[in-house]
Amino acid sequence: MSLHFRCVSLFVMGLLLCEFGCAVCTLGAAPSPRNPIAGAASIMSWSKPQRLSTGPSLSWEHTRVAAGPSGSAFAIFAHVTTQNAPHDYTALYASRYTATSDTWTPEQPLQSQPGNLLRSSLAADEQGNAMAVWLQQTPAGNTFFASHFSAATGQWSLALQLTFPVDDIPTMRLAMSPTGDAVFVWTTLCKTLCKPVEHRVMAMRYGAASNRWVQPPVPLNTARDTPSLWPAAALDANGSALVQWQQADARGTQAIHGSAYNADKFQWCGDSILSRSNYGAATTPAIAMDAAGNALAVWPQHVATLTGKLMQGIDARRYDRESNTWQPAERIDSHISDYGGMFNPSIVIATNTGDALAGWLYLPHPPPLTGAAEGRVYLASKEEWDIRPRFDRSVDPNNPRLGGTVLGGYPVLASDPAGDQVAFWAQSDHTAWASYQYAPGNFRAPEPLRSAPGAVVGAITGAIDLNGHATAVWIETAADGDTLWVARYQ
Repeated sequence: MSLHFRCVSLFVMGLLLCEFGCAVCTLGAAPSPRNPIAGAASIMSWSKPQRLSTGPSLSWEHTRVAAGPSGSAFAIFAHVTTQNAPHDYTALYASRYTATSDTWTPEQPLQSQPGNLLRSSLAADEQGNAMAVWLQQTPAGNTFFASHFSAATGQWSLALQLTFPVDDIPTMRLAMSPTGDAVFVWTTLCKTLCKPVEHRVMAMRYGAASNRWVQPPVPLNTARDTPSLWPAAALDANGSALVQWQQADARGTQAIHGSAYNADKFQWCGDSILSRSNYGAATTPAIAMDAAGNALAVWPQHVATLTGKLMQGIDARRYDRESNTWQPAERIDSHISDYGGMFNPSIVIATNTGDALAGWLYLPHPPPLTGAAEGRVYLASKEEWDIRPRFDRSVDPNNPRLGGTVLGGYPVLASDPAGDQVAFWAQSDHTAWASYQYAPGNFRAPEPLRSAPGAVVGAITGAIDLNGHATAVWIETAADGDTLWVARYQ
């Protein structure tokens, strides 16, 4: 009862904090310079795959991977449990890689009470701490919970209820700073506590110094009469944060909105539109930040061609920490010849240098839909976008494709501070692949990831630690059910 009352009180306090408009502000002081972190020390290879979960039936959409210091990796995943039979539900579990034994710990349940899992997010810092946030069903309604992994104790904390139950199944994002501060952002249709009904973008902050969630939920968006979706966030070492999301204007056209948290003033900034207003709809933003506090954001945005046809490309915008301003948006890729579309972009930054890699799914128009995993490289020294890697390209000049269409939502990208990078993606021929790049250089030939030849792979994700060791987790389907597999690039 006391926990429930506290969560209600925190939620109401949060509603009041920005009810009359958040302050217009910039990020706080930039992080102090730090020594570069070394990347991969030698050429590595993928380890023999091993089973990650003992559960026979997995729910892929809840699988997440994160990594921190050299030799560390975390994975959370879900599968159906019968602990509360006959009321089976999909529950969240965690496993951790230990470099000393080159093994993964037995799966550990994170939920403190039964309830079907609806959403999940995972992040880790550079000290080996991690945070998991998830949305699950409870008797009171859909509710957010969190658990923190302490590198000092080697233990996950008991699940903590973060909010009063929400009225829908929000989109959400968790981001963690190099030093362990975190921001959790979600979008929701507020009905129970909001009269009239409002579309809200909410944020909470976790402070590493106090090891607790230090701020109740705060609404970030000013206009709340149109739906908001797909938040993105990035933090610097001081705890200042940039947050973005997709929201429709009064005409129903989607735009990218952004807000910021100033860690010096303990203050959230008023939101503003970051996408170009003279273009068409902009959706699904992604953002990453380097060690100096500069950030790069990417999103798909429609534009009409000179012939009146509608095409979709990728726009990018850079946040310059020295001036504390967003630079103008620029188009970094589009396919004018076929008016195809780019979807679900992601971006990672080599935090030592500020060099970045953006990636997305490309689908040409009209069909057949031969989707491709491609991207663009950003060079910080020149402050410009450079080469366009095609991750799923075969090394066979007579057969440039790997054999299948890239599935929606990929590629998944990861980078260490030195610029060693990896891309993961799955294809329609039931294969999953990884391509690795040692900095500086080009991506190596793609390598298939599977437990055995002929294995049916459904999806893949992964992460990379501070010194370039990568972790891949994928799901395979067989006659007796789905299984989860893991391999290390080391």
